[in-house]
Amino acid sequence: MNQQTRSPLCLPLNADLVSALAKMTQSIGSTDWFDAVLNLLGTVCSIDSGGVMMYHRQQRPRRIVHRFNPQERALPEDAYLSGPYVLCPNYQLFAQGCPSGIYWLRDIAPDDFYDSEFYRVFYSQIGLSDSIDLLWRINDDTALNIFIERSIHHAKFQAEDIVAISQLLPLIFASAAKHHELTAAVSRRDTDSLTHRKVQNTIENFASSLLTQRERQVLFYMISGYSSALTAQRLTTTEGTIKIHRKNIHRKLDISSQAELFSLFINCIPFASTEGAGDPLETYQSAPKSARGASLLEAAPPRA
Repeated sequence: MNQQTRSPLCLPLNADLVSALAKMTQSIGSTDWFDAVLNLLGTVCSIDSGGVMMYHRQQRPRRIVHRFNPQERALPEDAYLSGPYVLCPNYQLFAQGCPSGIYWLRDIAPDDFYDSEFYRVFYSQIGLSDSIDLLWRINDDTALNIFIERSIHHAKFQAEDIVAISQLLPLIFASAAKHHELTAAVSRRDTDSLTHRKVQNTIENFASSLLTQRERQVLFYMISGYSSALTAQRLTTTEGTIKIHRKNIHRKLDISSQAELFSLFINCIPFASTEGAGDPLETYQSAPKSARGASLLEAAPPRA
């Protein structure tokens, strides 16, 4: 007896969706392709802002397209690319070698992310309530990251949005592969490589003249938004041991808050060496105050 079958396509092939698919296909190999992909995603779920970035291991991310409402953002557009991108959950996943796929901020953010200084200084200042990233890995060192966002004025994404995007994902990634094949000759930017080397040096050597290697591991988890409990799990130790490390970090750096620690880390990035080791904190502290510049934290309101 024949069983009745159903079409596996869950999205209705309405005129808008068919048109968006056609435009994405038509624009492969041109600069219009990135906008076409965002428009396609906008036909299956509501989007307030979004864009496309290229992630690299050996240089800072390169912004390709960014759509947003400047009236809802209190930070300069390039603030993220000046170094703090290294604390972004999506960038960290990329650096850890995650496969191509869909990544919802709700699922990948550390447990204390929404209480972290990174969230306060960046996410809370750019008018966002939620984001979804489509990461297509080109190779071990490079990935294309397509991100869509919801404003704080609208509801967060729902599971239904993930389902809808999942239906389009094979088409988008196949299109991305062909587009990359046709445009891979684009040269890398020396300024991006320079900034990334400074960021990497800061990660590897920040406070190395004052802290132990273990304390610096704990420090990175702190500024990334991980709780003591989750940090202990990641470092295979006890929560009590992590709390002791945190106290020692505050004492040795002569700070009393997460805000001070975050500010110190970010402000040291421009003072990091592009080659070799060396604690950027030492260079920062020995520089004249006039050369240090204003803290990024000055752009964000204090905690209530």
